[in-house]
Amino acid sequence: METLVWGTISTKAILEEGKRKAYELFVNPKKRSRDIAYIIAIAKQKGIPVTFCSKETMNEMAPNNGGVILKTETRIFPSLSHETKLNGLCVYISGVEDPYNLGSIARTLYAAGASLMIIQERDWSNATSTLLRSSAGAWERLNIVTICQDDQLIEVAEAQNRDICSAARDDQAKSLFDCSLDRDVLLCIGGAMRGLSSRILNASTEHYYIPYGREFRNALDSVSATSVFSFYWMNQHIDTIE
Repeated sequence: METLVWGTISTKAILEEGKRKAYELFVNPKKRSRDIAYIIAIAKQKGIPVTFCSKETMNEMAPNNGGVILKTETRIFPSLSHETKLNGLCVYISGVEDPYNLGSIARTLYAAGASLMIIQERDWSNATSTLLRSSAGAWERLNIVTICQDDQLIEVAEAQNRDICSAARDDQAKSLFDCSLDRDVLLCIGGAMRGLSSRILNASTEHYYIPYGREFRNALDSVSATSVFSFYWMNQHIDTIE
């Protein structure tokens, strides 16, 4: 299945990572920048046809395209399996379906040095450009796998002797800032509305909550919670991030 991606950051990420096949690069010749020149150079190096089009033609293909559009195959994410290495910071994001939020989460995890993002299986092909733009290309650069149900994650974690830690504000939870996170940690974060399933919470060896600076009886949104957890982990393990 083919899809169109536009914008210099998104296009550059796809061409640099090489995780999917690219068929053709469309360029507005009146748009000139170092980024566009670099993108053209990568495309030619990889043998990808470069077609110069008018602004009007480009806008018909994709409005607000920034002068570059890439025709590429849809990225298919592998399923979590026993061969998936749960090393470093691995984060399961559950219940986040808005592509802007999910893209922001991918951006945060990539910046913090996470090794893997685990998401629920879904066809994201129609939201590819939104995910790439909201993540500043991190959606393409980050290693991502999918699961059909929570039991799949629990089974793989048990097989690799990897404890599950969950973001939860309940009677079992410890303050995140009073704890040290392992370098190899499998962290689960749920959406602000539904949170994590009881199956994941029951399988978790640790529950952590984020302490607030004042009395506030509402959960942080998933993007904010992911930022706090991932950069807290990074601060403890920055010298070991690969």
